[in-house]
Amino acid sequence: MSTTSLILLYLAAALAISRLPMFRVYFSLCNTLIEKIIHVLAVVVTREGKSNKIKLYKNGSGETTSNVNSKIKKVMIVYIGYTGTLIIALGLFYLLSSYKFLFVIYFFIGLLVISILLWIRNFFGVIWALSFVVLLAVPLYCRNELAIMHISIFLSSLILIQAIINALQVIRQSFNTEGKPGAKTKIARIPAIICGVALLGQSLYATYFIFNHVLKYKVAMIRFELLEIYQIMEKFIT
Repeated sequence: MSTTSLILLYLAAALAISRLPMFRVYFSLCNTLIEKIIHVLAVVVTREGKSNKIKLYKNGSGETTSNVNSKIKKVMIVYIGYTGTLIIALGLFYLLSSYKFLFVIYFFIGLLVISILLWIRNFFGVIWALSFVVLLAVPLYCRNELAIMHISIFLSSLILIQAIINALQVIRQSFNTEGKPGAKTKIARIPAIICGVALLGQSLYATYFIFNHVLKYKVAMIRFELLEIYQIMEKFIT
């Protein structure tokens, strides 16, 4: 199976896993960690306060210890976090297009190790990060190039799919109101709605950019690869 087919297959797998509670939390924490690291760096750069702690939870969510008073600034920090995740996804797919699968694994291992040392400060988060480092280190230790390729494609696909899903969640959450509905409540929702729509738009554009410019896939090529995947699955099933 070609690399193109594998990427399409793992994008579908990442979407499917995001719907399975058993696997969703474990793998989606990768995206959550990246997002929270960018939040920490954004708070430090904007001098909004000291934020050097990240907590990851069993439901796949996370939080930082920063306290930002302005709602607009909070929205901007969320926007920066999700945008940074998209940029990282773009970089990961660039590595895939250059067949530098090993660098993708090194990126995640390095990010996890640095996070354990500097930012993650709750027991569950540390245990999860350590388990993920071990999971990624095994194929490196065994020098299994095939496993390295598959894992790097899957993780890159996962980050991109999670970025799109998170944008949809921001839009959905922006319509949730607390207390009685009113004009003030609707006005307060506007920054979050705008942020969500902007995130979804740039997520879809980033996906288009990755396929059209980084991977240089054409519509006819994608159709051919999907047909190949279907034929392989049909043979496997029968």
